[in-house]
Amino acid sequence: MTNLIPYLVFSGNCKEAMEFYAMTLNGRITSVTTFGESPIDVPLESKDRIFDCTLEAENIRFKASDDLPNHSVKHGSNFSLFLSFSNQDKKKEIFNKLSQGGHILFQLEDGFGMLKDKFGVQWMLVGKAK
Repeated sequence: MTNLIPYLVFSGNCKEAMEFYAMTLNGRITSVTTFGESPIDVPLESKDRIFDCTLEAENIRFKASDDLPNHSVKHGSNFSLFLSFSNQDKKKEIFNKLSQGGHILFQLEDGFGMLKDKFGVQWMLVGKAK
């Protein structure tokens, strides 16, 4: 594993929230991708929503996105722990262990998987696809 990053999910106001956090924390948004620029097929009205965004401020780094049209989030459950891996076997091992007794939200494919563990904590695991 290389790092752990908090990942926030918003209900359509990700851009506004991240701009607020960047200003408040004296940071900057280092990357933004909209759903229209992503590989996910979404309705036309969702194309400008944020698919992925990264904010950095001194030693702070976190990521965020807007929710998917058919996967709305509720306040209090709108975050994930984002783990990135350079070792794909380790990523698969950790994914399998975390999912025991939990619920797989997105099967581990093409370098990405998402699950909720048995304690209700949501995890995103990412790394290059084999």
